[in-house]
Amino acid sequence: MGLFNNLFGKKEEKKVVTIYAPVNGTVIDLAEIPDPAFAEKMVGDGCGMEPKEGAICSPVNGEIANIFDTRHAVSFDSEDGLEMIVHFGIDTVKLKGEGFKALRGEGETKVGDAIVEYDLAYIAANAPSTRTPVIINNMEEVEKIEVIALGKEVKAGDPIMKVTLK
Repeated sequence: MGLFNNLFGKKEEKKVVTIYAPVNGTVIDLAEIPDPAFAEKMVGDGCGMEPKEGAICSPVNGEIANIFDTRHAVSFDSEDGLEMIVHFGIDTVKLKGEGFKALRGEGETKVGDAIVEYDLAYIAANAPSTRTPVIINNMEEVEKIEVIALGKEVKAGDPIMKVTLK
């Protein structure tokens, strides 16, 4: 009977986690982020966003692990064990917080909670790019990432990726 269960029995279902848009805008391939650390997946995998005006919102249910002092990036620990970062724009750390306003602090969060408001016009005029990587850092926990909204315009809180955990 063991043989038949192995051959025909139920396979253990892998957990699939949905990642939601952290900003309003268009979902782009990570390779389109003009920074090799992100485009070449050196810090993790995911997708990018071409943002429109709004705020950085939580892409997952879980914890805000860190809001950078310069407010250009926010890291998250999802309730499913994913470690993520939303890094608004490229070289935006050099703005020293100008163009960003924290709306809340670290702690519990749910999908769509607004965390950092940004001034898109100011940032676009003062940084090389506003393209925003949405990165999963602990790829050792991930079997597969499917970007389900590639090329689509989305609002913060819309589904953009499906992540299959190992």
